[in-house]
Amino acid sequence: MSISKNTMADIRQFNRFYTNILGVLDKHILDSGYSFTEARVILEIGLMEQCIANNLVDKLEIDRSYMSRIINKLSKDGLVMKENSNLDNRTSLIRLTPEGLTIFNQLNERSDEQIVRLFQGLSQNEIKEIHDSMMFIQKKLDSLGRI
Repeated sequence: MSISKNTMADIRQFNRFYTNILGVLDKHILDSGYSFTEARVILEIGLMEQCIANNLVDKLEIDRSYMSRIINKLSKDGLVMKENSNLDNRTSLIRLTPEGLTIFNQLNERSDEQIVRLFQGLSQNEIKEIHDSMMFIQKKLDSLGRI
């Protein structure tokens, strides 16, 4: 496989562009007080409702020790709680606390608002084109096992 230098540069430029749009490099994403990675962990726990750390490590492809530090921080902040699994005492189930659910809901709302602001001024057809392009990229990369 060969990718031209121009194509490579365009892809990398798009990645930088989209990273900036989403504010991924901001110290605190969506004015939450949490980093992008911490916010993603909160969102994933909220979407799964209950999980184990290994699920998060696999889903987000994060180093286990880094995930452990994030879970400990979120636990100290009162956003997640751990409880022993009934099936395996060596495993801790992780779920959001009521405060964690509040943050989860705020992150979801702010993410939706960010998309509305991003697409403001575009026609329904333009929004559909962007959406279709995003789904195409996701489908192609997912079929190769890149996601």
